[in-house]
Amino acid sequence: MNMPQPIEYEAAILNSQTQSDLPETENERLLSILSEVRGTEILHVGCVNHRLPQSTAEARHYLHYQLCRRFAHCHIVGLDIEADGIEQLGKLGFDVVWGDAHDMPYREAFDTVVAGELLEHVQNPGLFLSSCVRALKPGGRLVLSTPNVFTPILFLAYLKNYDRAFNSDHVMWFCPQTLREILRRAELTVTSLHFVDDLQPDIVDSVYYKSFAFVWRTVRFLFPRRLRNTMVVVCERK
Repeated sequence: MNMPQPIEYEAAILNSQTQSDLPETENERLLSILSEVRGTEILHVGCVNHRLPQSTAEARHYLHYQLCRRFAHCHIVGLDIEADGIEQLGKLGFDVVWGDAHDMPYREAFDTVVAGELLEHVQNPGLFLSSCVRALKPGGRLVLSTPNVFTPILFLAYLKNYDRAFNSDHVMWFCPQTLREILRRAELTVTSLHFVDDLQPDIVDSVYYKSFAFVWRTVRFLFPRRLRNTMVVVCERK
């Protein structure tokens, strides 16, 4: 059972609507990730995403909820090192485990491993990718997303914030070249790499961010897709 009962979810997170009333996400990054999931055994690494959604708007951008909603017929396991978040998700009825992404306790167990916006946070991305490879069945796929360092929003954030660009919890940045290389070293074959925008003006309070999102959505068609702020990559175990 991947989804909690609607009343539990409403009381603990949304305080407004049942699951069936919630609109599906329109977030480009989430939609791109969801479109690449295959198989019935799915592992979502980093499922907590710092905290559970506190509103309907946040739930639209919450990958684990959207993953379980889209693939309710599948067996979805969420793994995260955030103990409090894992405990809360467990009480809501999700199948989740506490664990370190660098050394996950799985061997050839999953058709798809999903890791959204995690690679830039982990202490050792090589160990993390090797752990993902071990968790995949032969022919299984890893679907991950990570910020694209060569994008206008990060450049503007860096100008505004002096010596920091965006998220203070990030320990590294990737571009298409470095992302492909680290995946190659982990013995993963890249089958596709998409550039999408992960924009969340409905849940971010910053006036600067909201203004940028509005302007960028208006003019972005004039620029190459490789300037979108997020890379979604699909790779397969060799």
